[in-house]
Amino acid sequence: MTVTRPLAGYDDGVLPASFLAFLLLAGETAAPSCALAQWAMGRAARPDVLDVAVMQVEERAAGPPRLAWQDPDSEIWLRPLNDGETALLLVNRTARPVSVDVIWKELRLGGTRATLRVFDVLRRRNLGKVHGGFAHRLEPGACALFRVEP
Repeated sequence: MTVTRPLAGYDDGVLPASFLAFLLLAGETAAPSCALAQWAMGRAARPDVLDVAVMQVEERAAGPPRLAWQDPDSEIWLRPLNDGETALLLVNRTARPVSVDVIWKELRLGGTRATLRVFDVLRRRNLGKVHGGFAHRLEPGACALFRVEP
């Protein structure tokens, strides 16, 4: 969400934390969501506004994040979790929308299993069993955070 003029009652352009928290929970802004996802993966400082589902990913971390894939448009980061799951962070590094292909075999996820369960952490959606991988569209500068379990 881009604010091009001050909001009524906020002439200085500074929004209160409660309003930013509402926007985050409503999924209307990429920047706070991306900051939360980056923090959960151990790649950024703790943000002022937290999310319970993202905090659970950060608290269950069982190792450092690793860059699993990178191209000029996007990055895929992996971080092991203490219950055998893996946190998966997708990052759009461009000023345009991109589609990121997540392929289990290329990321060495699931071993010999071609089907993994996927949960979208930021949207709180269970995507169910996913065979082989998936593609995810990211808006400019956005991130997506998933939990993947064998």
